[in-house]
Amino acid sequence: MTIALIDTLGTPEYFVEALARVERIGPNRRLVFTVTQPDGSGGLESVAVVKLVVSWETAVSLAATLLNDSRDPVAFASMSMSTAN
Repeated sequence: MTIALIDTLGTPEYFVEALARVERIGPNRRLVFTVTQPDGSGGLESVAVVKLVVSWETAVSLAATLLNDSRDPVAFASMSMSTAN
């Protein structure tokens, strides 16, 4: 499989600390990522910063890639993007 380089210039980048939740949306998965920030009363709270919806196959491929801890670029078999609320 040939890995195509994708131009990410202009694509927002978000720092996340944790994967807080994985939700099923039909055959897809919504991954909810969070960061910790001050809550105004001296404590800390987790705030969702990114919700990423991917196909089940992409979620499995992503998990396998992360577990493999490979430095090679990730090549997803099929990944379509859409914006959801």
